[in-house]
Amino acid sequence: MIPAIALGLGLAAHMIGASASVATEVIRAGDTVTAANISTETGSMVSSDNPLIGREVRRTVYVGQELSLDDTQPARLVRRNQVVTVKFVSGALEIATTGRAMSEATEGDSVSILNLNSKKIVSGIVQSDGWVLVQ
Repeated sequence: MIPAIALGLGLAAHMIGASASVATEVIRAGDTVTAANISTETGSMVSSDNPLIGREVRRTVYVGQELSLDDTQPARLVRRNQVVTVKFVSGALEIATTGRAMSEATEGDSVSILNLNSKKIVSGIVQSDGWVLVQ
């Protein structure tokens, strides 16, 4: 029984190693991972459903270095001081204005926004297109 478990663990480790992604070019901190800048350890292209694609790198990764989910974070859609569209939606009513982001945020994160018209700080949720929903 023990050899079977060891064999299973060895197979699992081999499978994990086979799917490791490495950088094919220098990916700087803050850059987005694409299929063009990573490959498998064997040099094969990665598939478009690789969980790393579309994520943002936390630290600079050099050519040949392994890249894991721990080295990345969801892509920031809103950056500090960026001017963003702010929308208030209630039923059929939609009011849109502009505001300045007070911090960085990814999709689904809460972010404080300075309303450029009223000069008041409002809080909202970042949407997938980069605009902020305020309620």
